Amino acid sequence: MPETETRTPAPHGASDDKPTWRRPYLWGFVLTLIAVDLWSKQAVFDEVGLGAPAEPIAGDWLSFYCILNSGGIWGLGNDGSVTGILTIVRMIAVGVLLLFIRNQERSNKAGLFTLSLLLAGAVGNLYDNLSAWLPWPGNGHVRDFVMVYFDAPGWWPWQDYWPLDPFPIFNFADACISVGFLMLVFGLAHLRLHPRG
Repeated sequence: MPETETRTPAPHGASDDKPTWRRPYLWGFVLTLIAVDLWSKQAVFDEVGLGAPAEPIAGDWLSFYCILNSGGIWGLGNDGSVTGILTIVRMIAVGVLLLFIRNQERSNKAGLFTLSLLLAGAVGNLYDNLSAWLPWPGNGHVRDFVMVYFDAPGWWPWQDYWPLDPFPIFNFADACISVGFLMLVFGLAHLRLHPRG
């Protein structure tokens, strides 16, 4: 009589997930996002040029206009005084995001997708920050180039004050961070805070 293999069921609450570090699809996705961010910055800055007139892409509402941002996302703190601090903050953020990714179950696809967006965005902008000290072109400021214009709707009572005008100039990394942040705010992704037992 042939022997049959008996599998011992995993204890309740245990996971058969592979370690996060062995998930090539996740890291491939993160690296793809980073590559798109760095390529788009370089391509647009080469094509349009820093300080050159805006290049219309889609009517009046979307243009490419190249600027250097010494502050944070969406141009916050863009006075040159916080670049070094933001570089340190982004380095810490990358480390924290890597720990969060390590703590997630493989089945938590929304959480891993969200963390991938946040990590790629942080690394994309950190690359620009580190150009002040490491041997690639740049002065430590982040390259932004996407300029959008949202006209005030007719029903808006304060036509002279429209909070989306001007809308901050941003880049692909900023967009990744914003989408990831909104997914967390609206409860579309839930994260495990502690390692699996």
